[in-house]
Amino acid sequence: MVHPTVTLLPRTVLAAAGFLTRLPVGGRTAATGAAAFGVVGAGIGLVAALPVLALRDAQLLGAALAVAVVAIGSGGLHLDGLADTTDALAAPSPDRAERARRDPAVGALGAAAVSLVLLADAAAIGALPPAVVVPALVVAGAASRSVPVLGARLVRHGGAGLGRWWGDEVRPIDGLACAASLALIALVTGSPVHAVAAGAALAAGLVTLGLLARRFGAVTGDGHGAAIELAFLAGLVAEAAAA
Repeated sequence: MVHPTVTLLPRTVLAAAGFLTRLPVGGRTAATGAAAFGVVGAGIGLVAALPVLALRDAQLLGAALAVAVVAIGSGGLHLDGLADTTDALAAPSPDRAERARRDPAVGALGAAAVSLVLLADAAAIGALPPAVVVPALVVAGAASRSVPVLGARLVRHGGAGLGRWWGDEVRPIDGLACAASLALIALVTGSPVHAVAAGAALAAGLVTLGLLARRFGAVTGDGHGAAIELAFLAGLVAEAAAA
């Protein structure tokens, strides 16, 4: 398999877009696109900011639509991971936890977790001043989507699906490129507040991965989805608190 490098940036960006969104581009079977996860995450945040800017007189509605844009744009992939991970955490035994992860039905706690995270996302976005909506969402999107890449070499990956494949495929150069692009995105915003928010998002996501690896022995694809959602929320909360 050919791994993406910085010299194949256009192909890498397309692969990352195909992996993180519903856009019919790229393809995870050809490349992970991991090096460009931060860049594509920033693009997701930028698109999500559009309804907030368009509905300044109805900021709560704009915030709700921004959350919907992110959820629909990703096909609900990460929200599904959050729901499955929450249901697994609530299971009383390892066997039942594994069944909860594989069950296509969402349990009560999983549904509650998704609802609370989406509500908190909308509330945090609604609390942002119009002047910082764009950089806040761009940084939160970039940092949260960087979590799986930066965490790929830090925790053990397992399972027979996406988690093990991800741990095998992501290389140190992907992490370096992703970290560099995230640092550049935070620098371009021109405010240390956004850099702090990026740090908060990364910390929340990486801590989540570490805790899941400790709880289950390894991180699965669902675990990465949960970490992305919690990292995105942490970045937005940090931005709202600073504002």
